[in-house]
Amino acid sequence: MSTPTASRSRGRRLREKSIGIGSSTAIGIASTAPAYSLAVSVGLLAAYAGGAAPLVLALSAIPVVLVALCFRELNRTEPDCGTNFAWTEKAFGLATGRMVGWTTVMACVLVMSNLAQVAAIYTYTLLGLDGLAESRVGQAVLGTAMIGVMAYLAYRGVRIAARMQIALVCLELAALLYFAIKAFAGADSISLPTTTGSGSWAAAVLVAIFLYWGWDSSFSINEESVEPNRTPAIGALLTNAALVLVYVVVAWAAVAYAGLDRLSGVGEDDFFATLSDDLLGTTGGRVLIGAVLISALASPQTTILPTARTMLSMARRDAFPGQFARISAKYQTPTVSTWAFAVASALIYVLLVLTSEAVLADSVAAISVLVSLYYLATAIAVPLYFKGSLDGRLVQRLVVPVLAAVCFAMVLVLAVFDVGVGPLVVVGVSLAVGAAVMFSMKPHTPEGDPE
Repeated sequence: MSTPTASRSRGRRLREKSIGIGSSTAIGIASTAPAYSLAVSVGLLAAYAGGAAPLVLALSAIPVVLVALCFRELNRTEPDCGTNFAWTEKAFGLATGRMVGWTTVMACVLVMSNLAQVAAIYTYTLLGLDGLAESRVGQAVLGTAMIGVMAYLAYRGVRIAARMQIALVCLELAALLYFAIKAFAGADSISLPTTTGSGSWAAAVLVAIFLYWGWDSSFSINEESVEPNRTPAIGALLTNAALVLVYVVVAWAAVAYAGLDRLSGVGEDDFFATLSDDLLGTTGGRVLIGAVLISALASPQTTILPTARTMLSMARRDAFPGQFARISAKYQTPTVSTWAFAVASALIYVLLVLTSEAVLADSVAAISVLVSLYYLATAIAVPLYFKGSLDGRLVQRLVVPVLAAVCFAMVLVLAVFDVGVGPLVVVGVSLAVGAAVMFSMKPHTPEGDPE
């Protein structure tokens, strides 16, 4: 027999009608961390695709937009904050839905390590504490503290998060466009070189997918949106439109200014740090470093928001222990899910930063493969979800999903032969751990939240 407290817990809902189109777009952009993502990816893109790097970014947006349209179609019918977990669970069954949900969570856990390390290093650098910036222990301490602060802000409410993200995203995009203008002005020619790099196009596309990943956060806050069936889709599509413009322009400007040899030599290192002082001077360089710091600080909060809601949705559907379905009576946000994800992210971050020689590089390809996997599953789920009701929406429910699925299936097949063993081992271990954890859990009724 359930207690009155348990009954109240089950009756609680996330804060409805809190997010409009502007806030949804800002959260989607912030989740991609544009400045941070460009900082650690443009050198790789130049090495893989050469002068075609901006073209790769533009073309890679096509399958991403196709998947966004799949999300839109599913969200129109079922605006569940668990998004791809909830939809694939209905299309394929609980076992597959669980693994899709776990894949989403693991991708977010891995990216939190990247973001926390970048935020820690850039904070120390801006403060002139170069010794701490190079210290593994210093990075671990500050990065963990930042994860805790962002988790607290996410826990305090989605409205606070949205207001904060709008301001941070505007500053970040302004700094990136300023860099692009200065780079074009300082370039000998804005024509792109015809050299095609190492020709690792699959690896380049995976990097591009990593750059775009995050727009789906707009859908994860659907239950808190003004129009749950409509607002998230508009926010996600506006996010992708803004990202295509910013990414292509910044990559083009970087290649035109620095040249392929210099940019390719940066590799997985931060290309902004390499070019900023030379291009913008000391003050301008610090402004750009500040933009990357803002990006790395904003994105953990908008990573915690969707992941906590995925875990909450999984608990509501008996795919996760019931405690993860707790919602704060005061803030109307997930409680256990938010803090459990933050703690898990901090622990894995500390482990990686103390043991790995290249935390930033070690997980980019692995994250991209995990993201491609759950995009592929979501695309395949659409026609199965709507089987028997394809008439009248054949393009949205069959043609678009098939095209998206083919694109990401090709990327994954090529990735097996092109990205190396390391990232694939990370993916394999993540999925194996997920299978063990998911199927060893015994879901139970959500307990009361004392708040």
